[in-house]
Amino acid sequence: MTHGMVLDRGLRRVLYITETEMGNVRLTEQGMLRLEKNTGSNRRFTDFFAFVRDSTTLCAQAAQSGHHVKDVESSDIFDEASREAILHAGGRAAHSLPVTSPTGQVIGMISSHHEQLLAGFTPTQLAALEATGPW
Repeated sequence: MTHGMVLDRGLRRVLYITETEMGNVRLTEQGMLRLEKNTGSNRRFTDFFAFVRDSTTLCAQAAQSGHHVKDVESSDIFDEASREAILHAGGRAAHSLPVTSPTGQVIGMISSHHEQLLAGFTPTQLAALEATGPW
């Protein structure tokens, strides 16, 4: 199985579990998160978030501290430019899952984006997401 196939399967699994069709995979690269795979987001979103370098995005913060589910419109995580890019793409809520190596190092992120607010995930969904993280 190729590297691209593994990433695609991971993204499809997270989107299936979180019941959405919009999401992406980012890989760590020189202290940044680089957009590697994307589905369902517009060009403005992919251009804006091609590289995530700071803590003003959900992905960057999740890479440091774990899982998050947020209301994009009211969250203080996002700066205004990031918030606008996500809302313009149709995302109202987002969830980012750190992908870790067997040694626990964060090697990337898989994020799902949702058109509606998220109250949270069921215990079954959370268990399935947890099982997806380590590669």
